[in-house]
Amino acid sequence: MRTLTTLLILIAITACTSGHNTQLKYYDFSHQRSDISTNTDKVQNKYIHVNQVKIQGVSDQQALVQLLKDNSVNIANYHFWSQHPKYTLTDSMTRGLVNKVSSFSVIPAGKISPRESEFTIQVTVTKLAGHHNLGSLIEGQWFIYQKIAEDKKLVSSELFSISTQLQGSGFESLINAHQSSWAKLTESISKIILSKSN
Repeated sequence: MRTLTTLLILIAITACTSGHNTQLKYYDFSHQRSDISTNTDKVQNKYIHVNQVKIQGVSDQQALVQLLKDNSVNIANYHFWSQHPKYTLTDSMTRGLVNKVSSFSVIPAGKISPRESEFTIQVTVTKLAGHHNLGSLIEGQWFIYQKIAEDKKLVSSELFSISTQLQGSGFESLINAHQSSWAKLTESISKIILSKSN
């Protein structure tokens, strides 16, 4: 009887101490198949080289980040980017530039060395977070370099701060707002490249 009582007590303790399973959620930008063309007829002889986006500070992690009213930061426990956000941002910018700058082929930097008059893009993100008032907040600085003779010349640089209001509540709305903010940045960079390439 003593053994049975001990066994029942152990089962009860185990049942009480086992936590509930919290569902982890992963988020990514949505891309349509038509976002990027694979038609070889559209491959150009000139390239835009896109460096891997660099993320500095608290946003340099896979968990989603929220900036709160009291200047504190909330790191999500169960809500993550499906891959490190630097890869998501780089991929999204590459896709966006393919659609915006048709006179160049867009490739990851380091695949081939830049040639005369080709561009290299470098973006550093210092904030990538949900903001209590602004919705999506992405801040940082971008640089556009152009190969001229044997040198890499800085042709444009800008500090940026882009926000997009959320169209609902929850992390999915935050990711959609981040994608919209990042598309605005990609559009700005593509306009500079087009103005410098004429």
